[in-house]
Amino acid sequence: MSGGADERGGVGMRQVAPTRDDDLVRSVSEVVGGPLGDHAGRHPWWTPLRVVLVLGALAMSLGIMAKAPCLDVAGETTTGRYAALCWTDTSTTYVASGFAEGLWPFTDDAQARARYAPSGLPPLPGYVAFVSQRITGLLSGSPDLDARGQVSVAEVAEQPEVQREAAIFSLVTAVLLAAAGLFAAALLSGVRRQRPWDAAAFAMAPVLIAFFPIAWDLLAAAAVAATLWAWARERRVLAGVAIGVGAAASPLVALLLVPAVAVLGRDRRWPQAGTVALAACATWLLLTLPAWASSPAAWRASWRGHVDGADIGSLWQLASEVTGRVPSTRVLLLALALALVCLAAVVGHLAWRARWSFASLGTLTIAVALFVSPTSSPGLALVLLPLAVVAVRSWTHLLVWQGCEIIHWAMLGFYLGGALAPAAGGDARAYWWGIAMRLGGLVWLIGATALVAGDAGPGSDDDDAVEAGRGEADPDLEVLADVRHPSA
Repeated sequence: MSGGADERGGVGMRQVAPTRDDDLVRSVSEVVGGPLGDHAGRHPWWTPLRVVLVLGALAMSLGIMAKAPCLDVAGETTTGRYAALCWTDTSTTYVASGFAEGLWPFTDDAQARARYAPSGLPPLPGYVAFVSQRITGLLSGSPDLDARGQVSVAEVAEQPEVQREAAIFSLVTAVLLAAAGLFAAALLSGVRRQRPWDAAAFAMAPVLIAFFPIAWDLLAAAAVAATLWAWARERRVLAGVAIGVGAAASPLVALLLVPAVAVLGRDRRWPQAGTVALAACATWLLLTLPAWASSPAAWRASWRGHVDGADIGSLWQLASEVTGRVPSTRVLLLALALALVCLAAVVGHLAWRARWSFASLGTLTIAVALFVSPTSSPGLALVLLPLAVVAVRSWTHLLVWQGCEIIHWAMLGFYLGGALAPAAGGDARAYWWGIAMRLGGLVWLIGATALVAGDAGPGSDDDDAVEAGRGEADPDLEVLADVRHPSA
């Protein structure tokens, strides 16, 4: 398959050219002159990092341009934005979560809670959204927020100045999220210095264009990229901190502790495993403490949404639509607990027996979690993207998975916009195929991960040649080549 051996020379490493390494990129490169030649030199300024950052900036610019028609939507009263595929949670959150009145998202004020339900945002996205609100207030001329509390929420959403502020709020949030996206791209280009161009698969990802900036998931994606970068350099404390930051942005990231402990335990590095877990827990507690101290009820609401019923687009919604039975919260919790126990057992087996890398195990863990999770926001694919880019590397497999995600996103918009409803009434069964496409894409990615991890055994050309544990090469460590693992 594509994504083959690293090119090494002597005791150093040469950068792998994607036009030579990947069949899809090689074929596309024919449009601009073909693959990189044997005697091609390096540009003195256009380094892989700078190219990746430019590509990421262009991709996210396209994303914000596609969402521009819906940026001034402040309320929740229209569905046309869904059918137009330009909806964003950032613009509607401005009023729905009380930011139009300057409220702290984790407030425990009784009057505020009588008007607005808890935002449901995890702590870190809630903090970023509050910062965006403060910046919006400065840019919009510090409007009179007290006067808005004297009218209904619906009237607040209809005010022209509020709609203008919603657009500013969305743009400010997009800038902050774009910074997180560029940070993630930069880190991914340094995970394996002989493969910096792997980060281009993140920077040019179709899901990055389509899902930016639907929600705040790029914050978690940046934390995942930071985890991969720190792991590649054996900075265990930093890796744990990154996992803790990501967990404060999305509970999915906390699951990376499972492959982290499994890989370190495999190599008898139990003290390091404890360090990673302790750093992750301490960071998570530190970041979530302000939200909990402000309002334990709002803090609980920020996590309850992940298991509070079957979300649109999830496996559970598909099952409930087909069977006509809606699973209770207790059933969901029991099923998820059983799934996580089984997943931990599989990860442990693959780490100890098959010796999968951290990136491969992380991709498997997050992909399976997304498959069984009741929460299925399209933006969650961005949390999985950095792991998939490092673990799979084949653009073909990555595009197949992302294509399925985008098809589901488009059908979700048509479904929420009423475009899939039958003329005679009844269920919009066409959307079931969209859910099936999303689930099928995750299965494809899991299979591609297994294929790559199975091909890249210890000491193979697909590994970075560095001794780890009991003498096997660890494909997640990026240092100089070891003479005991000669290159081909």
